[in-house]
Order: sequence, then C-alpha cells, then structure tokens
Amino acid sequence: MSEITGVTAAPGGRIRVRFHDRGFVAVRDRTAGRIADALIGDEAGCVTVLVLLASVALYGLLNKAGAPQVVLTVCLWVFLVSVCYAALLALLRWMAGVVGGILLFLLAVVTLPGLLIPGYQRKVLRRPGTAGPETEPGWVPSTALGGVWLSQAAPGTNPVVTLQHADGSVVAYAAPPDKARELHAGFEALLRTGHPGRSRG
Repeated sequence: MSEITGVTAAPGGRIRVRFHDRGFVAVRDRTAGRIADALIGDEAGCVTVLVLLASVALYGLLNKAGAPQVVLTVCLWVFLVSVCYAALLALLRWMAGVVGGILLFLLAVVTLPGLLIPGYQRKVLRRPGTAGPETEPGWVPSTALGGVWLSQAAPGTNPVVTLQHADGSVVAYAAPPDKARELHAGFEALLRTGHPGRSRG
C-alpha cells in the first residue's frame, strides 16, 4: 500500500490517495487533522527535543563568549518552553492511552451479553484493518477505472492527472510534479490490474 498526500481534486479540495492491490481510497485531507498531527505528532516531538538540545548548547556557547544577559535570558526561556511543551506532549500521549483503555474496557462490559450472538461476536472481536480497504469510505475498485491521462495546462502550473471511471465520470487531480507522476503511475498500475492487456492513453 502506498499513500500520496498534497493532492487537490476540483470538487473536494485537498485529499490523500491510498493505493491498494485492487483499488484505491481517496479521503479528504482535513485541516484539523493536519494541524493536530503537526502540533502533537511524532515530528512535533522530534522538533521539540532538537530545539531543547539546541537551546542548551547555544546557551553554553553564548555564556562562554560573554554574550549580553538579554540573549542568555532568551535562550533560557526557549529551553523552559521546550521542556514544558515536551511534558505536555508526553502527558497527552499518556492520557490518550489511558482514556482509550478505559473506553475499551467499558465497551467490553456493556457489550458483553451481545458476545453470545455469533455474528456480533465476529464483528466485535475482528481486528481493525482485517476487513480490508474495500470497507473504507471512498473505496474505488480497479475494475471501475476506464482511463488515466497526465497533462499540464500551462508552464509553471501543477500537472493534472485526469481519471476516467468506467461509468464515464471524470475526476481531475492536481499535484506537484513528483507526486503527479507517482499518482499517474499508481492509477496506471490499477488499470493494468483491472483490465489486463488494455493499452493506456
């Protein structure tokens, strides 16, 4: 499975495209999710640690060089803010795990009688992701694709990948050059899977 971000579609705005063996899923790339990932995701933690270490090293160097007290104070404040932010990140991660465990326990207790029903039992005890991508919203099987083209309206603009479905509907995806080529190649691979031996436009 491969995922391509930074793609825009004319009717739906920014989206993420996930390719699977037998089709793809196009989901809206929500701004709230991107902001949350930027603020409390793994990259935010790495950046916080780097800023913390850099502020300590910079404080030591400036102190030895006899820098003004104002500059040293700024470095100290950067260090303190980094420590507080790192502690906040750790607390949020810990709370997410604890709250998730409590909710899972409560769900198990409330639904315990329903586990006596075989169909419900299979549905509840099924591991996430075992149902396959076909159950995800926005799933498009490879057999539903009719053709794909890569073009560029004008120099300096992002390339456009035009995807035609078997029912005649058309969707245009715009992306930076490297991602547009990757997107085009992904759709072409799906077309070969869904229609073996068929030539591409």
